[in-house]
Amino acid sequence: MEKEFHLTASTDQLTSFRRELELSLQEMGLYEKGSGEVILAVDEALTNIIRHTYGGKGGKIDVAVNDFTDRVEIKIKDFGAKFDPSKIPAPELPPKKPGGLGLYLIKKLTDKSEYSFLKEGGNQLLLTKYKK
Repeated sequence: MEKEFHLTASTDQLTSFRRELELSLQEMGLYEKGSGEVILAVDEALTNIIRHTYGGKGGKIDVAVNDFTDRVEIKIKDFGAKFDPSKIPAPELPPKKPGGLGLYLIKKLTDKSEYSFLKEGGNQLLLTKYKK
């Protein structure tokens, strides 16, 4: 089963999207802790796209959620400036100032995260969470 979402890069859409994502994850058999971790990771990714990739100026974000027997995969695509996660320094822990934990949280809350630059322009983040 695949569920697709087409968002504009605006924080106004995040609350309703989180609710829809939670329902989709539950339908796919990912409950409570796993679902909450995925929602937080996706929220961090979307917030980073809105703030950094699009600079708060809006743009298009596509999210596809795929259900497999053993895992759920979430593919997030944006069509903004190229993003290279290897250029982002590791966060200082504990943090001395707010922010800067997005990539760290995404990696910690999912079982796998893969960034790639799309040939047609833009970025893709593939998140994997295994069903326990």
